[in-house]
Amino acid sequence: MAFYDLDGTLAGLNLVHVALYLFANLGEWRGRISYLASFVGRLPALYLAERQDRHLLNVVLFSMLRGVSRDRLEELGDEYCERILWKNLYPRAREVVEANRAAGLEPVLVTGSPDFVAAPLAERLQIKDFAANRLAFSRNRATGRLRPPILAGDEKSRWCVEYAAAHQIDLAKCWGYADSYYDLPFLAAMGHPVAVNPDQRLAATARSRQWPIVHFREGPNGHSLRRELRSRLEDWIWRRLDGAI
Repeated sequence: MAFYDLDGTLAGLNLVHVALYLFANLGEWRGRISYLASFVGRLPALYLAERQDRHLLNVVLFSMLRGVSRDRLEELGDEYCERILWKNLYPRAREVVEANRAAGLEPVLVTGSPDFVAAPLAERLQIKDFAANRLAFSRNRATGRLRPPILAGDEKSRWCVEYAAAHQIDLAKCWGYADSYYDLPFLAAMGHPVAVNPDQRLAATARSRQWPIVHFREGPNGHSLRRELRSRLEDWIWRRLDGAI
């Protein structure tokens, strides 16, 4: 098998981008401009948490989705995958997934992104099995709590170990791809770890352990995520201001 992280590994995005897209397009939250403004004001702290504490980042961001219907989240997840995520996959990353598949390495996606984003991406990449964070629901509404396990740090590694045991797979013969030092337990569980676009600490660890280091870059026609999100955010705000007028 080949196990792939998503954020920063297959795509140049992270969970904060997903959250921003969701909050800018949740039509059932009409009139909550102040809520969105509060979220935007917390973006620097959230980006810092993304780099320092993935577990906390997941808990905080998913708590903001309390009260949103399951159907709406699934609809937005598919929309985000089609309009944003799919266009921001590294071309080289997709080539590696397909080359590994051709070599007999079945792909598995292991990500801290929500399952309503991971599921449509896995379908488009023809990946049968994936692990992603899952919201708890009550009467078809998100409670704001995550169902265990919360896929960050050691939990990603633990999920892979349990998956391998259930499928009688030897992880010593498996490959793993990730970008962050916080994915170190995940990579260390694999017989063939690969550091992709690694941060400084993961790059240093990879060099000391003689792991391969690869860099996936945007293609020449790469989609501008910042421009896309800014346009959608401005459109969301102006539509509501116009309605208020």
